[in-house]
Amino acid sequence: METTIRINTDSISDEFIQTIKGLFPHQTVEITIQPADETEYILSNPLLTKALEERIANYETKKKVIILKDDELI
Repeated sequence: METTIRINTDSISDEFIQTIKGLFPHQTVEITIQPADETEYILSNPLLTKALEERIANYETKKKVIILKDDELI
């Protein structure tokens, strides 16, 4: 069994670790951690895609300056 989990590091807790241990009991596992590419996720959601396209259009026409905090990117 192979599982990919996308999670914000703020959500990693002891309970999360115990859940992983429950998914793979008594096994040696390999864990790779890397920043996620959010492009696929955004483009798979029509509402997020539309919002992104609108923001790009606003930026390109200089109609509106967009300032986002890190927590607004998720």
